[in-house]
Amino acid sequence: MDDQVKTLAMRLGIPLDSNNFLLIQDLFTDALAQVLDYTNRDKPIGSMTVYAKQLAVVAYNRLDTEGETQRNEGNVNRYFEIGIPQNIKQSLNHYRVTKFKEIH
Repeated sequence: MDDQVKTLAMRLGIPLDSNNFLLIQDLFTDALAQVLDYTNRDKPIGSMTVYAKQLAVVAYNRLDTEGETQRNEGNVNRYFEIGIPQNIKQSLNHYRVTKFKEIH
């Protein structure tokens, strides 16, 4: 996981010795938890950490807009996707595990 966090920090242009590096670690941890929840797994397999890193980038870019679904600034309307973006979900779909529940 440390290598993934380091490459994430480099992708975002954040020095490894800055205070923001702790934020990047936290965002990656949260993103990995979301990926594992979505796929119903306990541990990442294959390229799941890559998709967690992509999700962490999305979360980093959303930091100033948390909770917003839409923003209007002048004549510019911005709409925000809620949850895991569709392109990441599509990539994660083949990692999903189905859990069956007994019906009484």
